[in-house]
Amino acid sequence: MKFKSTPNRCIQHKGEEIWLSRSVTVLPVLFFVSRGIRYVPLGQRGEDLPDGVGLWGLPGGYLDYDETATQAVYREVWEELGLDIPQLLEDFRFEGNLDHPYEVYSTPLRRQNVTLKYPLMFHLGESELPKLTPQVSKGEVVEARWFEVTEALKMSLAFNHHDVMQECLDRYYS
Repeated sequence: MKFKSTPNRCIQHKGEEIWLSRSVTVLPVLFFVSRGIRYVPLGQRGEDLPDGVGLWGLPGGYLDYDETATQAVYREVWEELGLDIPQLLEDFRFEGNLDHPYEVYSTPLRRQNVTLKYPLMFHLGESELPKLTPQVSKGEVVEARWFEVTEALKMSLAFNHHDVMQECLDRYYS
């Protein structure tokens, strides 16, 4: 897939990192149901990332300068997991909202000042889970893997992703 987007940039000024960005991130909280079992695709964070190296986490990242939030969700899921959301929408029953986040979370003391969280669940029926093939370097995502949701909720995940997953499940998919 090709995307028309301009990446955010970081400059060094007097020994400090300064991000030239809109300081908005998207966090798709993505679940799949296959043969009655709930799964979550997670990526293992690579060594080129500033935080959470080696931990598993949900896909997500910065909103690029010239894209909508929904376009950023599509791009981040494609880049980090190799999943094509438009194709998934055609192939499977979808429950969630790609037009409006369910929560806007603000952490002003971090690089990612505002996070838009999206609830997404695909119902695959008897179909197999799609193959996960990250499109970025191993420095960003070492590997992507499917986990049963019950297993993922017992893991130590990057950032607050455990809480984000549980909250999304409780709010939308209980």
